Amino acid sequence: MKASSTGRFKFGHCWRAAVALSALIGGAMPAWNWWVNPYQVFDVDRGVAEPYTSPATNERYLKVRHLLNTLSAPASEQAIDCLLVGSSVMGLLDPRLLAVYFPDNRCYNLAFLAGRPGEILETIKALIGQGLPLKRIVYGLEPFAFSDPVNAGPANRLHPIVTGESRWKFYLDYLFEPSLGDGIGYLFDAYHHTISVRYDIDETGRYQLVRYETEIQRNETEFVNRQFEQGRGPKSVSPWIMTRFDEFKSLVAFLNGQQIEAHYYLNPLHPSIAKVYGESGLRHFKTTVSMVTGGRNIPDCSLLLSESANIRFYDYKHFRSTESTIVLDCALCNRSK
Repeated sequence: MKASSTGRFKFGHCWRAAVALSALIGGAMPAWNWWVNPYQVFDVDRGVAEPYTSPATNERYLKVRHLLNTLSAPASEQAIDCLLVGSSVMGLLDPRLLAVYFPDNRCYNLAFLAGRPGEILETIKALIGQGLPLKRIVYGLEPFAFSDPVNAGPANRLHPIVTGESRWKFYLDYLFEPSLGDGIGYLFDAYHHTISVRYDIDETGRYQLVRYETEIQRNETEFVNRQFEQGRGPKSVSPWIMTRFDEFKSLVAFLNGQQIEAHYYLNPLHPSIAKVYGESGLRHFKTTVSMVTGGRNIPDCSLLLSESANIRFYDYKHFRSTESTIVLDCALCNRSK
C-alpha cells in the first residue's frame, strides 16, 4: 500500500512536471520568434538588428506587403506600375536603372530567391486584384530556374492575399515555427555587427550581398580565388522540371490577356554553368521559352559576361551588381555586346 502511494505520488509529480515543461516550451517558442523575428514578418522596428538583414528574411511576403501599402499612397506620388520579376539573379538589379528605358514608369523589384514562374504568376494576379496598376514587367530567365528543385520553407511563404489563407493562421504559423537555426544565425550576425545580405524592401525591392561586396573591397583576388577555386564548379545539372515551363506559359498568357507589356530575356551565365548545360541544352531552353512566348525573338545575353567571368560574377549563378547596366542594355536594347 505504501509503495503504491509512492508510485502515485511519483506519477503525479512527473505528470505535473511534464505539463509545466510543455507550457514553458510552448510559450518560449512564440516569444523567441516574436523577439528574434528571423523571418522579419513581425514588427522590424523593435528588432535585434538592422531591419531586413536576416538571411532568412521572407521577401515574398514583405515585398507584397510593401506594394499593397503603396496603393494607399498620396495621389501626387506616382504609382508603381512596372515590376522586375524572376529569381535571385534578378533580385540584385536596381529597378531605378529602368528609368533610362521606361521613363514613364515607376519600377519595383519583385524578384524572389529561387523564384518560380507559378508563384510569380499568382503574386501578380493577387496584386492586380488588389488594384496595382501594372503596365510592364521585365523577366530575366535562366535555365537553372527551370531545373533546380526548391525546398519550400518558412522564408519562402507567399503573402496570404496570394495563397488565400487566413492572416491569423499565417502569423500563428510563424509564431510557432521551429526557427532556432535561423534565429541563432541572425543573432550571431547582430552580435558581431556583420551583415550578409540587406533587403531594400521599402524602397527598391532589390537585395544586396553586403558580405561579398565587403570581401571584394578588402581583397578581390582572395575573394575570386575562394569563390571559383579550381574543381569547385558545377559538375552536372538537374533534369528539366516541365511544370515550370507550363507555369511560364500560363504567366505569358495572363500577361497577354491583361495587355501588360512583358520584356523577356536570357540572363548572363557563368561559363561553368553554360558548360554543364551544353550547347544543346541551352539551345533547347532558348527554343522552348521562345515558343512559349509566341515565337518572340528573346534577347540572349547568356554569354555576355563570359570574358573574365570570375571578376564579373559573385558566384557561379549571380553576376555582380556592377554589371547591371550592360546586362539591361543587352536585354532591353535588343543587342548583345
